Amino acid sequence: MEVDLNELNSFKKKILFTGANSGIGFYSLINLLKKENYLFIPIRSESRKKIFLDKLKYHFKTEFLSKYLNIIDNVDFSNLENINKVREYFLKEEKLLDIVILNAGMQYTGALYPKVSKQGIELTFAVNHLAHFYLINNLFSLINDSLESRIIITSSDVHNPKSSGGNVGEKAGLNNLENFREIISGDFRNFSADRAYKNSKLCNILFAKKLSDKLIHKKSKISVITWAPGLVIPDDELGFFRYSSKYNKFGYLLFSVIAKNILGITENLENAGNILSEIAMAKSFNNIEFLHLSNQLISYKKHKLKKVNVSEEANNSELAEKLWNFSLELCRSFSFASFYM
Repeated sequence: MEVDLNELNSFKKKILFTGANSGIGFYSLINLLKKENYLFIPIRSESRKKIFLDKLKYHFKTEFLSKYLNIIDNVDFSNLENINKVREYFLKEEKLLDIVILNAGMQYTGALYPKVSKQGIELTFAVNHLAHFYLINNLFSLINDSLESRIIITSSDVHNPKSSGGNVGEKAGLNNLENFREIISGDFRNFSADRAYKNSKLCNILFAKKLSDKLIHKKSKISVITWAPGLVIPDDELGFFRYSSKYNKFGYLLFSVIAKNILGITENLENAGNILSEIAMAKSFNNIEFLHLSNQLISYKKHKLKKVNVSEEANNSELAEKLWNFSLELCRSFSFASFYM
């Protein structure tokens, strides 16, 4: 089912946006700033901040950015300690959020050994799922409960083993979280970087579905949306494939050329960014139950955003609750116990 992105909500929303300094997030950010929304951007380091601001100066005057852009410094999502900085920032500024966009993500398919977070958790699970889980639990009391409020999570259709990307290589599958602690930490049992990424995208959807259920139970008006942007291959080295390209540079470049220019299956960054900004502002997503949107390939170099069903495993409510409780216990095992949901 196609979706209506034409009619937009009123502007000047307060938006927390992770992963907005490059890739899809950057182009979405530009659109949201043009509409004079107030953007709050966590950034990992001073060097990334400088590159980000230098790029923005091609689009906006300094005076405009000083009014509408707010940077939360030194927030590294591979370290759960940093999540508290975000909550402290909003408490200090006495600001409530209207929209939260959870777009930060990474993958390193091709690596033979796991990368790990500060807490020793496999990095794609730590960044793509656990950091955002902890962030929302920390920020929930600071999100406006209104018809136009929403939480948007960038996921992927590779969470579904039956999708065109999900059926290539390792398949997503959490096996009811059997031995999951050993898979994401410790001996990293049967590690696969490809499967780790796909599972993190599956976790995104299970988290979102459980979050939506909790909000409905609280009679909250906040909407929860996951979306899949399609295959987007950035041109710069700070993009989403920045790690994967290092492990097989030639293979990555060959794949990029074939996917973009021969098969025509990729979506460009600007279009994907436009879609994300429209999802954030479209009236059709006011006060709705959970839904998953997919920017699906319909012909050569042409995509269409549609409402689609998630995979059978992603639709498992018992697994969603089990993952929520597992994530909660995992955070608490590292002494991160501030939860407001």
